[in-house]
Amino acid sequence: MSANLNVLEAERRAQRYWSVDGLPELMMGLLWIVWGAAWLVGQGLPRGSVSNIYWTLAPLLLVFTGLAAVWATKKLKARITFPRTGYVEWKPPSRLQQIGGGGSAALIAGVLVVLLTKSRTEGWEHLAAPMIGAVIAVGLAIAAVVQRAPHLLIVAGASVVFGFALGSTVQGSDGLNWMLVALGATTSIVGGVRLWRFVRTHPFADTPA
Repeated sequence: MSANLNVLEAERRAQRYWSVDGLPELMMGLLWIVWGAAWLVGQGLPRGSVSNIYWTLAPLLLVFTGLAAVWATKKLKARITFPRTGYVEWKPPSRLQQIGGGGSAALIAGVLVVLLTKSRTEGWEHLAAPMIGAVIAVGLAIAAVVQRAPHLLIVAGASVVFGFALGSTVQGSDGLNWMLVALGATTSIVGGVRLWRFVRTHPFADTPA
């Protein structure tokens, strides 16, 4: 029985290893800042050909930056994390985990689309920021429990606070965009502090002569 528990704990440690250095939070925060700023810039453009071109390219920019953030995180881990703590190969997710993860992502995306559509067509714009902030907070809280990462609860709390504060004080959908920028800044700070502490407490591993 103890052997099985040791195996399970080893797998959990490998999963937690992904966020041990703060890099995922740092990159996620920067990504949210870019996304929020991109929407703010687009909404500030006057209607016309420039605005149409911008909104045609904006979704591609968001997808590209998302993929670039994953690539950059892996590259930074290879330069910062692995030389200090060694390389850990993550166990590929099972079919059930892939279906569950994909279903959860599709559900969250669907909720966000409905909220954004309703906010524009039915005058719910002031509710978009708090509702989407709550959705993000729920996702982060679940990740905090699954990964045993209590620092994510700080980001989840910030998502709720910024969502309600900016949704009630900023007019229109700008509240949602500024919420992403503020939440991104908070997440980047959390990740940056954790990265600083990781580098200080994990010197480079000694290499054999």
